[in-house]
Amino acid sequence: MRKEKSLKKQILVILISFSIFIAISVGLIAMGSFYFSKLNIIEHNQKQVLFQIESEMDKFLLKIYKISSYIKDNYPQDNNLLKNIVDTNTNISSILVLNKDGIIEDFYASTNLRIYRGFDYSNQEYFKNIKNNDDYWSNVFLSTIDEEAAISYSFKLEDKVVVLLVQLKEISDFISRFKNQDNTYMVKIFDSGGTVIINPSNPDLVLQRFNEKSQKVFTELIDVLKPYEFKIFYSDSFSEEQYGTYTSIEKTGWKIVIRESYELILQSLNNIIFGMIFSMVLFLSVSIFLSLKISKRIFKSFDDLQQTTASIANGNYNINIKKSYYNEFNILLNSFNKMKIEIDKREDSLEASLSSFKSLFNSTMEVIVIHDRGICLDANNVAVRFLELNSKSDLIGKNLLEFIDDKYKELLVKNYKKNTLPYEFDIVVRGEKHTCLGQGKFIILNKKIVKLSTIIDITELKAKDRLLFQQSKMASMGEMIGNIAHQWRQPLSMISTCASGIKLEKEINEISDERLYESLDLIVENTQYLSKTIDDFRNFFKADKVIENFCVNDSILKVLKLLKSSLQNHNIQVETHLKGDLIINGYPNEFLQVLVNIINNAKDALIMQDINIRFINIKTCIKNKECIIEINDNGGGVDETIISKIFDPYFTTKHKSQGTGIGLYMSHQIVAEHMKGSIYAKNIEFKKDKENYNGCSLIIILPIVES
Repeated sequence: MRKEKSLKKQILVILISFSIFIAISVGLIAMGSFYFSKLNIIEHNQKQVLFQIESEMDKFLLKIYKISSYIKDNYPQDNNLLKNIVDTNTNISSILVLNKDGIIEDFYASTNLRIYRGFDYSNQEYFKNIKNNDDYWSNVFLSTIDEEAAISYSFKLEDKVVVLLVQLKEISDFISRFKNQDNTYMVKIFDSGGTVIINPSNPDLVLQRFNEKSQKVFTELIDVLKPYEFKIFYSDSFSEEQYGTYTSIEKTGWKIVIRESYELILQSLNNIIFGMIFSMVLFLSVSIFLSLKISKRIFKSFDDLQQTTASIANGNYNINIKKSYYNEFNILLNSFNKMKIEIDKREDSLEASLSSFKSLFNSTMEVIVIHDRGICLDANNVAVRFLELNSKSDLIGKNLLEFIDDKYKELLVKNYKKNTLPYEFDIVVRGEKHTCLGQGKFIILNKKIVKLSTIIDITELKAKDRLLFQQSKMASMGEMIGNIAHQWRQPLSMISTCASGIKLEKEINEISDERLYESLDLIVENTQYLSKTIDDFRNFFKADKVIENFCVNDSILKVLKLLKSSLQNHNIQVETHLKGDLIINGYPNEFLQVLVNIINNAKDALIMQDINIRFINIKTCIKNKECIIEINDNGGGVDETIISKIFDPYFTTKHKSQGTGIGLYMSHQIVAEHMKGSIYAKNIEFKKDKENYNGCSLIIILPIVES
């Protein structure tokens, strides 16, 4: 037996649960907002630092390039050229001039430890790698001149190679200015091979030519993300997680990494989080207190109301009804007071009503029988006449199955045990069968549960059914169109998506005017589009729609604009290859519906696939004086056993809550019946960007309008 629940307890649980839910939701949203705001500030600051370093790096490289140009213009006319450049430019430690075989012809170094004319440097990186280039920036190497980690810039000078050994102290001093809140340096620079060039936090790594290509700064950040994309990555140098990004210097291949301790970021939010938790607890406490206070007053009114109703139910109509604190309860109690008065009046009229019921019982057109599991207890006069009996006494006490055709007796026995909707069966009266429509409901009569069954002779109506069959089919078709018009309003979810997106971006202060106007335009455009398409769906099978010439490519671009937000939300890329001005004659708005159905089906198929890259390709062309529209996706295709059925009405591969199975059926009807074209589907295998994909291709063929 089902245990009864306490209304008081449920109200109290609901009030307290709602208070807890509101407090926790507001707190979590606020904490999330503070967290992402903090990250946005850090990202902005780090980007600004990288912009400054890139600018400084460009200035530095420009100085080197100017020096190389100066050497090209004045060497070897000026005998002191190399010395003057090294002595006057702190960025250059040494200059070597190598002949075509890599032998030193000339040089100058600020510190000359082991360098002489005639030395063979043909195996050095800066000589070997310049053979096929006009200039070359080397990675970090151990200089044979001063046995220090060095970087070189080499360039061709006629048949010679000039090598500038570059010092990065100027850049190192510049980036040392940028520190995090824990006083650690923000920036580190790597060469194209992953070796540390500049590291203010640990200069010894530069001298050791420490390579971090296998470290997580590369495997989790540089090798997987584009420049200026942010991520949390583990730093082996600091032995903790960092938050940051990087950029690349295109001319040299150097990587500039900027980071901040993720743990410190979280610690900086602790005070805010503790404050939010305290506010949540305070709000929760006040809410629970108010909930208990309010519920106490409500429960007092409930108790008074319960006492009043119990007294009335027990026949005590003289009870004194107390006024409640709440006006709504007073209205209800006043209603009970009026009910007491009305009960006396209704008891007086009850006998008169019983007499009227008996009269009504015998004056209906239907056969009415009251029975207990098929044994007749009472019946109206219509039943006596229909069964061709002499009097009601010939029926009372008999088993009704005596009048039922044998093949329906089992059905009636089952229906004796339950309330039934109308169902058909045959009654035999003096050897003649009558097709009847019956319905039964349980009622209480004299404190006993019995069944009241009504029966209508529909023998003549069944004959007319055959004549009305075709008309019924047309009526069903009209009803289906109404359902289609109702279902077609589902794209309104796109409007909701745009609106919620605007709200979210507004909450985090990231929305731009351009983004706002674009979303609002999309909402207005969708609203107008849906209003028009609903009317077109209602007129789907009418012959009075206007046919006009329109451009297929324009329709495709319009649909893609309408679906842009939905596709982007699911990371679906759309590529179009639209050729020529393809003008066709037909119903432009219905054609939009066809495109929307197909692209939405492709989107749904892609969402169901666990893949990183999702795309839809749309191609148009003219072939044999026909317009060919091909829509492909990489959603895995359709099972070959059902691909021939996807255009059947009410056939769907989706769950019932997600699809009705009429989208592609309607698309087929529009293309084939209304636009005199054809549409079919096939599974395809194709290669894109050296990757193999499987998908489905929907192909539409329409006659074009010749100019």
